[in-house]
Amino acid sequence: MAANEQQSEKGQPPELSSPAYAFDQAASRYDQTIASVEIAVWFRRLVWKRMETLFLPGMRVLELGCGTGEDAIWNAQRGVHVTATDGSPAMCAITRDKAAAAGVGHLIDVQPLDFFEAARWTFEAGTFDGVYSNYGALNCIGDWRTIGSALSKSVRPGGVAGLCLIGRICPWEIGWHAAHGHFKTALRRLPGHALARLDGNSFSVYYPTVARLTRDFGVGWQRRRTAGVGVWLPPSDVYPALSRHPALARGLLRLEQTTAAWWPFRFLGDHFWLELVRR
Repeated sequence: MAANEQQSEKGQPPELSSPAYAFDQAASRYDQTIASVEIAVWFRRLVWKRMETLFLPGMRVLELGCGTGEDAIWNAQRGVHVTATDGSPAMCAITRDKAAAAGVGHLIDVQPLDFFEAARWTFEAGTFDGVYSNYGALNCIGDWRTIGSALSKSVRPGGVAGLCLIGRICPWEIGWHAAHGHFKTALRRLPGHALARLDGNSFSVYYPTVARLTRDFGVGWQRRRTAGVGVWLPPSDVYPALSRHPALARGLLRLEQTTAAWWPFRFLGDHFWLELVRR
């Protein structure tokens, strides 16, 4: 998910939609227009390498923001039981259909879930061995304290949260758009809040730092690992320019794989990957 600041033709902020409504409208085209883009596939595989070490066959894990089910299906194919949730009913329906078609429907429980009402979630204490959220689903929410508190109850002690969010500082985005004179776009993330636009619908997005997200999740969680995602590889809106040079793109991918967990690169990606352990 890329956040793009938008205004109406009269210079006024656009009317806002809920994230759930925006993704409902985009659901039928999401796999073709977003999830299948080469840079998105590379990013997803980088995250899968970490998930493979965290979530083992037989575990029960919660997914926040399942989208069209790519991560849930991949985990289920490894024998992980996934409760896949999303605020968009249309996305949930696609995930359910794809899971059945892939033969892993019995391992994936798909549930609509309102992330803005985390205080009312009804998961039993210690239900899950872990939780994950990929591709910026939690960027649609500005209240991570309530999410962290709810997860501290539903994830057992020792369980791990693997969270991939859009970062606040992306040198690729800043440098590319500034070089083209688009300074507002180049700096759009720095205030920590902007508007995203998807299929004509605008909604609020939030960009926490690693420190902010860790702090907001609360004392029930301890940070264990941070890595950048998209440190050397560009964001999706810049990637078409790089895709014309496949050898360079593959070289940057190798650099990404070897250095993204180093300081300071782990704080400077298009996204960041944060692992928290339930105390």
